[in-house]
Amino acid sequence: MNKKVVLGTVLSLSFISMSYAADPWMGPEWTKKFCDYWNQNLQTTMAEWAEYNVKKEKGYKTIQFYRQDCNPHKKVEVRIKYENGKAVCIYGGEAKDPNPEFVMYATDQNWKSLAKGEFGFMGMGIMSKMTFQGSKVEAMKFMEPFKAFLIGLGKVPYSDSCP
Repeated sequence: MNKKVVLGTVLSLSFISMSYAADPWMGPEWTKKFCDYWNQNLQTTMAEWAEYNVKKEKGYKTIQFYRQDCNPHKKVEVRIKYENGKAVCIYGGEAKDPNPEFVMYATDQNWKSLAKGEFGFMGMGIMSKMTFQGSKVEAMKFMEPFKAFLIGLGKVPYSDSCP
């Protein structure tokens, strides 16, 4: 094959991959994409949780999360509404809800471990790998759906740069 053709192809592919660089993990733009991922993959898995003990005046549940290794800490959130038997992500982006149901943070190493499904004994390792604010009773009741949520955090392409 002609060296110029090969070089041109390599340069073209490099330019394409640079123009579609992944967003910083757990940044607002990445979280919008995670909301899309949720709607394609987690609506059924998280449905029972979304319906459980939802504050009627708010009408949805909020999970806020951030990377402990990034300073300043920039929280993002997903808002989940129970609709027609499904958990629908209605918002993903910058944290705005003053009363989230859950706030989670961890080191990058621990987030990546959780996103790989490395939970330890029956999922109990989740609580040792992250700081978790919210109802631990609710989290334990819905441990399997929360595992799917955590694994989902690793499914949307990202960069390791801080948001």
